Amino acid sequence: MAYLCQFGKSSEKTMTEYFWKRRKVLLFAAVVMAITMVPYIMGYACQGEEWRFTGFVIGVEDGNSYLAKMLSGTSGRWLFRSPHSAVEQNGVIAYMPYILLGKLASASAQHEQLVVLYHGARFIFGSFAILATYDFAAIFIKKKNLRWWALVFITFGGGLGWVLVAINQKGFMGSLPLEFISPESFGFLGLFGFPHLAAARAFLLWGLTLFLKKKNGYISGILWLLTGFFQPMVVAIAWALIGSYLIMVTLFMYIGQNKYLSFGMDFLKLTLNKSVQAVLISCPILLYTAYIFLRDPYFKSWTIQNRFPSPHIAHYLIAYGLVLPFAIAGIIELIKSKQQESLMLAAWFLISPFLIYAPVIAQRRLAEGIWVMLIIGLVGNYIVIGKIPKMIQGVLLLLLPSTLFIISGSILRASKPANPVFIAVEEAYVYEFIAENVDKDSIVLSSYKIGNNLPAWAPVRVVMGHGPETIDLDKIQSEVSDFFSIEDHGDNGCDVFFENFNIDYLVWGSLEKDKWQTDPDDLNCLEEIYRQGGYSVFEVNQRKK
Repeated sequence: MAYLCQFGKSSEKTMTEYFWKRRKVLLFAAVVMAITMVPYIMGYACQGEEWRFTGFVIGVEDGNSYLAKMLSGTSGRWLFRSPHSAVEQNGVIAYMPYILLGKLASASAQHEQLVVLYHGARFIFGSFAILATYDFAAIFIKKKNLRWWALVFITFGGGLGWVLVAINQKGFMGSLPLEFISPESFGFLGLFGFPHLAAARAFLLWGLTLFLKKKNGYISGILWLLTGFFQPMVVAIAWALIGSYLIMVTLFMYIGQNKYLSFGMDFLKLTLNKSVQAVLISCPILLYTAYIFLRDPYFKSWTIQNRFPSPHIAHYLIAYGLVLPFAIAGIIELIKSKQQESLMLAAWFLISPFLIYAPVIAQRRLAEGIWVMLIIGLVGNYIVIGKIPKMIQGVLLLLLPSTLFIISGSILRASKPANPVFIAVEEAYVYEFIAENVDKDSIVLSSYKIGNNLPAWAPVRVVMGHGPETIDLDKIQSEVSDFFSIEDHGDNGCDVFFENFNIDYLVWGSLEKDKWQTDPDDLNCLEEIYRQGGYSVFEVNQRKK
């Protein structure tokens, strides 16, 4: 794709030529993404009379939230309103890829369709990310065998976090190792679990590729505008990178003629023009996102709760420490090879600590693509000799166990039905009943776990069910717990409580029975409309008046 744009052609011949040249990369991408499908296919193979597979083996809570967004699209929505919160919301342009994806589903076997669409998108965008990685690496690494080393270890590589797992130190310094919690910090986890992150990386890297190769920034801007629909923060990363690159070019020009690189004023003006063009075209989605997070009442509250702090610096040293010395030396080697584009890698390396610990609540998200830069830098050490020494190959093998842990652990979870990867069949029946018999956008109260699952199966809203998206989650959990800890609510207490939350229905199952003391059969404002397998659904009477 970057190749096509680079040469300004759109003919069928050029497209065929591009894909023919990348045929091995496309095959590699297909194989990688097929490997990532194995645990999910196994999950469906292992469900039976007692268990239903959720469709996810990692990040089940977030996976349910993405299916819920898709289901809102299936049920007719074009703007995003979180189904995991009962508060009033204005519709906004957000999560548009998931909403559009949901419009491809039909009424029959809806949940299964959404899961298939989700993983189909993951396959496609994951393949895009691998292809874009190869195109980006090709700028700096001319020998194809070295590009393949870079591509394989960007795709499958991780840090030494697996050592912490092996010695039973998974909670070291208050955090799991980055390989297992941060798709942005490496490569495989994003391909394995999250189509929007894979898409964002693909468009980021293709945008950077074209920025370095073309004489204008228009196409890069368009690609980063698309990026914003998948992950707006990545647009900010793109801006930070081209801004840092511009500074590096300026420094090299004004410090004096470097024996390796030299720049004239014309090149500086060209780079500045490209930067302005790319930023102007890509800025609408980022500015819009910033506006809604600053002005929209729901998203202002969400911003406070949606925290992804970077872990202790020790985790980044464990994650990247083995690669860092080689990456530094390799970037220097690329500069010595008189590649002007190599200053982009240098700029990325220098601003990485500031990105990772930027004063924003989602710090960890800003590590996107750093692993790509580090591995390209590492391989850059060997552009002169044209091959990776045997000893270094042995060292690189230490980067693979984390991915093996992710795959093997996921296969194990998929092969043994249990919560949260699977749900009881009786629980699924409740969700299907609600989907078929309850009005769209009705508000349902349940335990947190049921509240997380339900919107992925039925187009309703829940009082609580997702950490960032359920506004004032702690307060709500406390109020609900207080209400259901009272045995006798009198004549009006029930009505007042359900009216305050605008609740239409109550789901009551084993989790609710274990957590709360009140028997809903004793509440005069509730009418049971479903009972099966230990689960009941109650309708709130006064909501019909």
